[in-house]
Parts: sequence; C-alpha cells; structure tokens
Amino acid sequence: MILPNALLLATLMSLVWFLKGDLLGYRRIKRLPDTASRQRTYRLWIAKAAIAFVLPAIIGLALLGRLDAIVTVPPEFDALRKLLPSLAGDSRAEMLAMIGGSALGGLIIGAILATRRNWRILKTIGNVGSLLPRNRPEIMHAAAMSIAAGISEELAFRLFLPLLIALVTGNAFVAFGVAIAVFGAMHLYQGRAGVIATTLVGALMAAIYLMTGELWLAMLMHALVDLNSLVLRPMLTGAWRAA
Repeated sequence: MILPNALLLATLMSLVWFLKGDLLGYRRIKRLPDTASRQRTYRLWIAKAAIAFVLPAIIGLALLGRLDAIVTVPPEFDALRKLLPSLAGDSRAEMLAMIGGSALGGLIIGAILATRRNWRILKTIGNVGSLLPRNRPEIMHAAAMSIAAGISEELAFRLFLPLLIALVTGNAFVAFGVAIAVFGAMHLYQGRAGVIATTLVGALMAAIYLMTGELWLAMLMHALVDLNSLVLRPMLTGAWRAA
C-alpha cells in the first residue's frame, strides 16, 4: 500500500505543477502579439502534458506492474462498471458510427453557418478566446495540442489517477468522482463555465471508457472535442486563410 500512496502523492504534485503553469501560460498567451511566441507556447503545453500526465502514468503503471491496464480495464473498476450498460460487439460498432456521424455532421453544419456569416453562434464554452489559433501555423499547432490532450489527459484522468485512488481507498466510485473533479479543476483558466463544461465532458469520457472498456475510444472522443473547438471553428471563421 506504500507504493500506491507514494505514487498518488507524486501524481497530485505533478498535477498542481501543471495547473500553475497552465494558468501562467494562458495569461502569457493573452499578451503575446507575435505568432512565433504563440507557437512556442503551444509546443510548451504539449511538452508539459507529456511530463505531467504521460510520464507519471507510464512509470507509475510500470512500478505497479499494471501496464496491461492500458488495454485491459482494471478489475478495481468492476463495481462501478456493473452499474453501467455494457457496450460491446454491435453496440460498440454503433457508438463508433455515432461518433463518425457526429463529427461529419458538425463539419457540415459549421460550414453552412460559416457561409451564412452566422459563425458567431459557434461560441466555445469557457474563457478560451485567447487560446484559439489565428493563422495556419497556429492551427497546425492547435491540432497537435488537441491530439496530445486527448491521449495524455485520458491516460491520466480516466485510467492512472482513478486506479491509484481505487488502490488507496478501495472504492471505484470515489476514485472516478475525485478524478473527474480534478479534471474539471485543471481547466480553471477557462473560468467557472469552462470548469463546469470540462467536468461534464470528463464524466462523459469516463462513462464511455467504463462502458466500452476501450481507453482509446475515450482518447479519440476527447481529441475530437478539442479539435472541434481549437481547429474546426477557427478554420471556419477564416484563420486558415491567414499565413
């Protein structure tokens, strides 16, 4: 039990370090007028996500002898999974079709609204205006950051952190409740609305992971959500035309 407790403490310290940097980074990007500095900030966020989320998860799972949890849902989560509908076989295929259809539908609707100059109704939830890319190079960086966030944050907040808490407390309900709350708190820079929205998104991703048993599917959906906000919408409002 000493190892899970130590890993949990180290993980929480890593998350606090990332959150402080996140808040400072967002305040910094608000003041950055030149695109080169903004692109460096995007790259810094990607690197810090790898350090704060991916490395602790991989190293921690290896120390616990639980690297298999990346592809197999830990049995510590079974009590919670039993209360949720299981999506396997045809149900899983239907969910994948729904994700693809939703993504395509969003692109079509967004394109229609953009051509009618009604793009202002496509506002993002939360205080993320300064984060949105303003030209093609920034869009490419934002796309990379969205994909990195989908992978790193799901690994950290849907698997590693809940597993550590479950090992320490013996309670999967507490584990996911705390992990979802921490995930929302990590988006403090977005303001109250952003924290509420990301907490709800975190709960949805947790449900998808637990119901399907596929961490990669939660990663995919997370990346699509971020790509919609940070890439698709800026592109539809003209950012792609700016060099």
